[in-house]
Amino acid sequence: MQNLNIINSIIEARYRTGKPTMSSKLEQQHERIIVMTGAMDDAVGAPPAKLFAKGGPITEARKIINNFGLYIRKKGMPVPDKVGWTFQKVDEVDGIQSEFDEKRDDLDQLLLTIREQYDTLKAEGEKRLGSLCDEVEYPDVEDFLSDFEFALRWSGTSTNISETNVLGAISKETAARIRSTQQTTADTLKEAHGHLVRDAVNEMADVVDALLKGKRLRQERLDKLEKVSEEIRQKNWLQLPELTSLVNTLRDLTVDTSEIPTVELRREHADKVTIAKAEAEKTLAALGV
Repeated sequence: MQNLNIINSIIEARYRTGKPTMSSKLEQQHERIIVMTGAMDDAVGAPPAKLFAKGGPITEARKIINNFGLYIRKKGMPVPDKVGWTFQKVDEVDGIQSEFDEKRDDLDQLLLTIREQYDTLKAEGEKRLGSLCDEVEYPDVEDFLSDFEFALRWSGTSTNISETNVLGAISKETAARIRSTQQTTADTLKEAHGHLVRDAVNEMADVVDALLKGKRLRQERLDKLEKVSEEIRQKNWLQLPELTSLVNTLRDLTVDTSEIPTVELRREHADKVTIAKAEAEKTLAALGV
């Protein structure tokens, strides 16, 4: 019942984005390279030309889209096998929607600015390209603006097909195959939790490399174990005991570099991290990742 209550407190968010291209291939330069060097046509690519200078309203508009993606992923967990979707806690929805609405307003204002300044932005880009601008075709302003996409929508967590009447409309054989392969919401959530563990495994692998091979051990490398530990603690929505144990282990492994000043002590600490990594990998398998 507790797990069911937890599942019912989780919702899926789909964040859709699009951004116009900021570069154009210089096909004539590509041909010149081939003629001058004798290289095969498919051995080298056409060099790119940057259409617009960094900074200004175009850069700011792209930044809004990129930063909100980071924000919503940090708030929740990716839904396995659904690109652009994240699991979110219901009590976070109002805050996320409010943040999106604010950024949507900011983006709309920037798009108006881009429309007004497009000819100037284009002229500046052409000036920076010099004679190469003759090889470049800039998009029409409306085509350019239409490539910006910034949308957020919400959906309840997936229904367990076995609990509906849908399977009554298909053959028994096909229905049985669907039931045997269907992944329930609980399964999907467990897999999403597993991705947190996978991130921890990757961090531990990097720490082991730094302890054994790095000439200079940086404190921020060890501190990443604590950061991933805190993320797991905050996002262990299913309250899985394996993840709680991993959180404690990662905290214990986060030490000050002054505590392991010698090669021997670093080897010993690397052994501890390696053992913890092996245990985490067993948890990964149990969670279906």
